[in-house]
Amino acid sequence: MNLCPNFLLSTLLYYICLVQENSTKPGFWPTIISTLFHPVFIPTLVIVFLVFMSPTLFFGLPVKTQQWWIVIIAYITVTFPLLVVFLLWRLKFIDSIHMHGEKERYAPLIASMLFYFWVFWLFHKQLKAPELLQSFLLGVFLTTVGVFMATIFYKISMHTAAWGGVVSFAVIGMFQSLQHGLIFLCLALFIAGVVGSTRLYMKAHTPFQIYSGYAVGILMQLLSFIVVHKFLM
Repeated sequence: MNLCPNFLLSTLLYYICLVQENSTKPGFWPTIISTLFHPVFIPTLVIVFLVFMSPTLFFGLPVKTQQWWIVIIAYITVTFPLLVVFLLWRLKFIDSIHMHGEKERYAPLIASMLFYFWVFWLFHKQLKAPELLQSFLLGVFLTTVGVFMATIFYKISMHTAAWGGVVSFAVIGMFQSLQHGLIFLCLALFIAGVVGSTRLYMKAHTPFQIYSGYAVGILMQLLSFIVVHKFLM
């Protein structure tokens, strides 16, 4: 039990240290925003919101089990992808952990796809999670696949793809009577807008790359809900 939080903390501290390197630059606060709301943290942020703000979704599930689900999702979707990026960087397979070039994204995205499918399959087959949570986790995997396919042709925004997916999931949650769904949707829309504006301000992407990212995230979460609702439940 102690190993998991410690390993998670060490990877998060490493990531924060990278931001510290830019603390004296004009783009410090945009870098903070891009880091705090990085796609790698989104599955964890969403499951934390669902557990604490929408407890009726997990009706009948012991609190300790819900907490373990947070740990499992954080461990698989945060530590493993960050560790892969760190190793690729240290082994000189990529020039920067920020993955500025399209080709630098290939290996981390492929690894992330494996981890995201793993966590979806775990919650679908073994843990029998609620339909909405299964839909979200499958959507994270499909969004990563969509981002990978787009990256073959251009540098799509991973940030906006991820947050577009959260907005889409929040809308689905509203239609499924998710507890505090309106708050979730408002938060998702606000953060998605801030993140997209920040990426444009940093000149990390063109408007097309930003908006196509939103589109991929929205469509993939909608597709995942249809797949889970019609074929997997």
